[in-house]
Amino acid sequence: MAQNMSRRDFMALVGGAVSMTVMAGCAGKQSEQSVKPETTQTNTEASYTVDYGTSELYTQEDMDAAISVIMAEFGSWKGCTMQKIAYAGDEESTNNLAYCNELREAGSPEIAEAIVFKTDFHSPSAEEAEGTAWEPDTDYKDYSWILGRTMGESWQLLTWGYA
Repeated sequence: MAQNMSRRDFMALVGGAVSMTVMAGCAGKQSEQSVKPETTQTNTEASYTVDYGTSELYTQEDMDAAISVIMAEFGSWKGCTMQKIAYAGDEESTNNLAYCNELREAGSPEIAEAIVFKTDFHSPSAEEAEGTAWEPDTDYKDYSWILGRTMGESWQLLTWGYA
């Protein structure tokens, strides 16, 4: 270990290298795979599965970029644990494009692409859930996340929840 590097920094570096190696080795697979979340979830090392499905519209890189945006929001949900993220499919994503344009800010460019994911997660304990919308210690299934982007831009999280 480098003399100026803390144990925590070293472990983060090793963990990142292992994650990148695993993800590189799995590139192109269409089946479920286990990945580490990109954001820390309340001092846990929880992992979740990602189901990329099949898509004629989006690459795994496109989906990973959208998942990063989802996990940035989800990471702020104290006590919640992500279990699964699944691409909802090309048809559902395409069907939500008009809705995404309704959600965009006035005067902003038209959204050219929409992508939809469904997630399964577990809500926090009763103590942690107090004052939140979550039913304590509950599994939520098929919770939707809708993102959009203009051509050449990054994904924007437009809405999430149950419809």
